[in-house]
Amino acid sequence: MLRRRSCRALTFALLLIASVGALTAAAASAETIQMTRRVGPIAVGGYEVVQDNRFAIPTPGVDGFVTHMDVDIVDRTGKPLPISRIMLHHIVFLNAGDSAFPRHDQTCGTFTMWDSVAKLPAVAERFYAAGEERAQMQLPPGYGYRVEKDDTWIITYMLMNHRQLPDKAYVQYHMTVETGTPLQSVTPYWLDINNCMVDPIYNIAGGGKPASVDTQSRTWTIPTAGRLVSGLGHMHGGGKQLTVTEPTCGGRELARFDPTWGLPSHPFYHVRPVLHEPGPTNMTRMETPTGIPLAAGDRITLASSYDDALPHVRVMGISVLYIAPDPTVTQPCGAIPADVSYTQRPPGRAVSPRFVIPLTGIDPRTGKAFTISAPPGKRVVLKSGTTIEVKGFRFGVANAKVERGAKLRWRLADDVPHNVTLADGPTGFGSKNLDNGRAYTQRFTRPGTYRIFCALHPVQMTETVVVR
Repeated sequence: MLRRRSCRALTFALLLIASVGALTAAAASAETIQMTRRVGPIAVGGYEVVQDNRFAIPTPGVDGFVTHMDVDIVDRTGKPLPISRIMLHHIVFLNAGDSAFPRHDQTCGTFTMWDSVAKLPAVAERFYAAGEERAQMQLPPGYGYRVEKDDTWIITYMLMNHRQLPDKAYVQYHMTVETGTPLQSVTPYWLDINNCMVDPIYNIAGGGKPASVDTQSRTWTIPTAGRLVSGLGHMHGGGKQLTVTEPTCGGRELARFDPTWGLPSHPFYHVRPVLHEPGPTNMTRMETPTGIPLAAGDRITLASSYDDALPHVRVMGISVLYIAPDPTVTQPCGAIPADVSYTQRPPGRAVSPRFVIPLTGIDPRTGKAFTISAPPGKRVVLKSGTTIEVKGFRFGVANAKVERGAKLRWRLADDVPHNVTLADGPTGFGSKNLDNGRAYTQRFTRPGTYRIFCALHPVQMTETVVVR
């Protein structure tokens, strides 16, 4: 009897030791890891715009949770490159997952590619992005974006070389990864005014009264109950604010993202060539550790507000929301917690400054870019309905004149995509990226001089149209 009790005691002691050992091992395996990964080199020709994708880029390579992420453009030593050399206009990170845990995008079934035609299944999840404002993912304590050791990551990006010499750059991203500690996983929801496009631009025509505002919106349905814990925003020049509201709950505000603009000395306003009006240097980030409850079936609306007194071309309105699944949220319109907070706005301007996109030419003697009022060539009078051939990286008519109300049609014949974009003029417009004979038509209803360029080839392709 004594021996049996001793055996039981010994067994209990061994089990206790094993349990303590397991807990100790688990605690020991819990780790916060700072990781830096790099993609490249990426070759960028003189004054070239590069829009491209990279597949199977370096990942954390562990099972865990990403709690922070930021990105920059660097040289081969890891030193950040100045904007006057190479500029990162935007970059999107996607996660295709692995065979055991495949990912798919939460708001798109397919992605329309750079050429505005080709479509690919959205079998990768957009989980982080940054633009000129260098947005950072920063999740509240206790939350993380789940990653697997064998995940496949993809990036799609746009770089601009502001020098005449060919150059090379690397995409470098830093991550904080928690391993061994189970965090509450978040799901990224990509909200976009022109969603499911790799180049999701739209245009503000302008011409409104002073202080007038153009607001575009788009609404989605939340498929799974959860709690909104963090969010990011992205805008371009002329932007005023992004807001996320819940129309099923009286239009209450869930999040807002405010831009800050650089001071007049900021490089954004002095580099050449310019692809679009300079964007903000910062966008506020939203966070709430408690989380805003969202029931399955709730609808959320992203509204993107821009100044409408002036033209603003090729703008964007994007927000990435991080929602932690929570099946206990069953009632719509749950209370918004008191711990919602926003990052502070850094020094700068609260209102987007007026900026005229200049046309850029190349000095034939030095090969350097410089600002021009119009490309070389005589001005040609065109009838309404005239088609301008665009091929060989040039507009068939460099300088045109039409009557007010006339329509012009551009046929983009190259097998390389181009676009027709206003740089400066009375009305803002910009076409999709077009190639292989596809066309774009614009009616000119306001008199004045329209300076036009291809935002993908801003040095080679310029044109003016005078409307009488």
